[in-house]
Amino acid sequence: MKLTRSRQVLRGTLALGVALGVATAMTACNRDSGGSGGDSTAKTLKIAFVTKPLDNVYFGSMVEGAQDEAKKIGAKLTTSAAQNVSDDSGQATKASALVSAGYDCYIVNPTSPTNLIAPLAQAKDATVVNVDLVMDKEKAAAQGVTVSTYVGTVNEDAGKAAGEQLLKLVPEGSKVAVVGALASDAGSLARIKGFKEAVQGKLEIVQTISADADRAKAKNGAAAILRAHSDIKGFFTVAGTQALGIQEAVDQEGRSGEVQVIGIDGTKEELQAISEGKLAAAIEQFPYLMGSQAVQACQAAAQGKTLPASVDTPVLAVTKDNAKAALDASPQPPEGFEVPNPFEG
Repeated sequence: MKLTRSRQVLRGTLALGVALGVATAMTACNRDSGGSGGDSTAKTLKIAFVTKPLDNVYFGSMVEGAQDEAKKIGAKLTTSAAQNVSDDSGQATKASALVSAGYDCYIVNPTSPTNLIAPLAQAKDATVVNVDLVMDKEKAAAQGVTVSTYVGTVNEDAGKAAGEQLLKLVPEGSKVAVVGALASDAGSLARIKGFKEAVQGKLEIVQTISADADRAKAKNGAAAILRAHSDIKGFFTVAGTQALGIQEAVDQEGRSGEVQVIGIDGTKEELQAISEGKLAAAIEQFPYLMGSQAVQACQAAAQGKTLPASVDTPVLAVTKDNAKAALDASPQPPEGFEVPNPFEG
């Protein structure tokens, strides 16, 4: 059953831990994985995954999901990663090398909406599955690139969920601050937009800054905000690593328990901090599911199925009440939480 957008934000006792420390095991730019399962089509299916840096547990979890699914269906998966989140040219060069080698399907999580369009233009009739950061479809089409499907979180919905959760943690009318990632990052901007829509007229946003997806920058920026606004009650940030940095600043400023911090991602470190009562909450995404569903899309395309334009992966509000369950289940969904293959049927 396809998830509708109205069901994307799941709350309650369910929890999902998706972030895992796989970066150390993936330091090389390219890795292959395969298996003996699956049907005759999948056994010969060659998939290339061009992604963001693997030292980020969020992207590492995404790749792990793809690897597990590839082994399950018997496909061959090759992974190539950018050096950092702004490595546009480096990631494009690695994508070009994969395109030259020739694959049936390309899963791409680009560092910008346009940096992988030129290399993919040489991929001819191969399937292109876009995950996480949305590619610019109009510019892609202008160069002959068709994005077969998109798999990822609706960022505005994730930001809205964070806003709704923060409203439960601080009194209405409280002063809060927003910490974005890269100033021009579309996903970051969409999350902030959703958050602001949720708290409009209910919370006062005293400052919005960018921390470049960097934990130390988020910590330093938050410390400055805390000193400038002694009555601030909360922070929203678009990334889990930044949430941890902000919480460090809150603790060092002696404001623990007084200032609530909520971020988006739901990394294992975030979930641990929530379970220990150090971090207030997180909106958990499903990068592991993004990776596995992207491989499912490749398989469906190889079987001649028509792919939906997009598949929205759900998000989940995690608090101290369900954080332990999230840790116990990581990286898989918890028992009783089923997300069917959206490309079957």
